[in-house]
Amino acid sequence: MPHQPKLHGASIALNSRRDRILVIGGGASGLAFALTCAAAGVNVRIVDKRPHRSLIGKATGVAQGVWRQLQRFGVTASVIPDAIPMRNFVFYDDGSLIANVSVPAVDGSQPAHLYPQGQLEQHLEHALHTYGVSVEYGTTLVSVAQSGVAAHVTLMKSEGSVPELCEIDWLIGADGAHSDVRRYLNLPFVGRDYPEQWSVAEIETSEWPPEVQAQLLLHRNGTGLFLSQPSRGVVQGILNAQGAAAELKKRFGDAEVKYERNFRVSLRRVPRPRIGRAWLIGDAAHVQSPVGGQGLNLAIWDGITLAEALLDNDLTVEERLAARARKVLFFTDFDYRMLATRVWLLRRLRNSYWRFAAGNPIVAKWFFKIISGVW
Repeated sequence: MPHQPKLHGASIALNSRRDRILVIGGGASGLAFALTCAAAGVNVRIVDKRPHRSLIGKATGVAQGVWRQLQRFGVTASVIPDAIPMRNFVFYDDGSLIANVSVPAVDGSQPAHLYPQGQLEQHLEHALHTYGVSVEYGTTLVSVAQSGVAAHVTLMKSEGSVPELCEIDWLIGADGAHSDVRRYLNLPFVGRDYPEQWSVAEIETSEWPPEVQAQLLLHRNGTGLFLSQPSRGVVQGILNAQGAAAELKKRFGDAEVKYERNFRVSLRRVPRPRIGRAWLIGDAAHVQSPVGGQGLNLAIWDGITLAEALLDNDLTVEERLAARARKVLFFTDFDYRMLATRVWLLRRLRNSYWRFAAGNPIVAKWFFKIISGVW
């Protein structure tokens, strides 16, 4: 059994009813899971240790497959007028234009829309409210234990408050890359860390070309700057080095920096997403390079797929979750290696592919079908 923190003699409030499902983490994967359960009339509770939702430093690409999954909840690109369809992608290498790609439709729709993750999560949270379920912010996981038929979880609302002991059928760990659920379950997070220090920044500018949704600027030294327009008048830059804000200010004369932060990138996953009565989804189960924009989309797919399976009592979903994660991590790692390579031959092959794809939509469609999540 994992180590259980001492509660210093505090009394414990035991739930008078047994919650069927408890979700730890109010991000995209946790919200998607809870929303699917709530819509089916299942008793679900969702808690988050943050005092409130953050809108800073989130992903910007929402895949077609995710919009389709969310359609039943009224959260779609057609309902959200600010979502920007991905139609044009421009690729530079060492300052030279390599390709201006018209993004082909996949199954009749654009493969992705640009829309800030934080705002998408707000839509999911609002939809969840309509079913009478709210995210309980400021609630911390204190301990986890399991028996054969239930999970036993201790929660605490605030420092010095009375701990609450919950007995639940299923525990869902959706609490991010530094997951407390994963730590208490003592699960390994297998993989490696990328060597670079990454940075992300957002600016307000009026100089973004309206016909372009994304730009990729690579350099022979292995650095790459990915620019996108998550909302009108805002540009986000992700750089596999420090200094994203400075790079944005160099390219946009009227840039006003909204924020900048540094972060590390890893390629890791749990060997299996389930242990006993507990499941891990989203970044708690796997993390990957932001190249390819798959993190948010895989997280939402995880949440909805697992919820639907548990509602049907289908535990074979464990292998589907693991297989999808392996596939996405392989794709993002390969994509990252190709974009960051310093090898002249690989750079030439990469650039040749995109030059050819720019004039041949069928060739480009292979890549964008993966981006779309419609597999």
